[in-house]
Amino acid sequence: MKATYEFRVLEEFAPLLFEPSEGKRLGETVRKVEIEASDPRFDAIGKLQAEIQAKSDRSFFYGWNIRRRYAQSELQSAKLFHFTVVSTFEPSGEECGTTYDTSTECPHYHAGASQSSSLILNIKKIPKHKDFCRTIADENLVSRKVADLFAKHGITGAIFRPIYPKRSLNAASQDYFQLVVPEIGAEIVAPTIVGVDPFDSDSKGEFRCPYGDLLGLNLLSEVTIDFATIPEADIFLTRQFLGMRRGLLRPEREILISPKLWRLIVSEKLKGYEVEVAQLEPLSMKAGDDKGANQPSNS
Repeated sequence: MKATYEFRVLEEFAPLLFEPSEGKRLGETVRKVEIEASDPRFDAIGKLQAEIQAKSDRSFFYGWNIRRRYAQSELQSAKLFHFTVVSTFEPSGEECGTTYDTSTECPHYHAGASQSSSLILNIKKIPKHKDFCRTIADENLVSRKVADLFAKHGITGAIFRPIYPKRSLNAASQDYFQLVVPEIGAEIVAPTIVGVDPFDSDSKGEFRCPYGDLLGLNLLSEVTIDFATIPEADIFLTRQFLGMRRGLLRPEREILISPKLWRLIVSEKLKGYEVEVAQLEPLSMKAGDDKGANQPSNS
């Protein structure tokens, strides 16, 4: 596996570390730079971020992403995959009339609210030619092709619910469905790393639930799952949440899929997603294993 870090660097500060030819300009004020953790300048990015924030309440970089690329042999031998829907659109269901029951969520970190109505959306805004997509509030959708493929190949763990247009609640979409995954419980364990960004471990614990339900703001490493907690399904969710409650955004559980489902998605050339290899922790199955030592860490 090869990991590449992408940073959205403020052009004003980019010359402090990068040559004019490095990266890609995104307008006049931002430069996209890709760098590996082995690059000597990687740690310097974190130092500049801290220095600039301390001096001016501004930032060296404002956005970041981690891309992990795998050899085909690594993908073929994987026992589990971390699945992410990446094709995103708005408005969200809540903006279109979908309701949520907040009585089921944590009163402090606001994780766990349950959807209490059918999903109502502006159907015209759903990305065309994408088999998986989500609203900005992480309401996941699939195309009819996906629903048909799941049924044909016996894929387990998913429920497909109707989606209704905002002004016609009696006419469900025939092309898209809401993807609901009721199988919940896969335990995220060490050496999974979570934090605010690659250089901020959230040392104050601002985004972590003390009971371990909300692990943190962002996943900074591959996810590792306790083997003993994996259900007998092709698609399922983690027990813990990641993220934060802000506006329409809520903490969300991570999606995991089986090799069988991954092979189907690849063979059918479905679009709108990314996968990473999920690691397994078999040591947690041993008698007498110290569960407390097996918790995800904050880098």
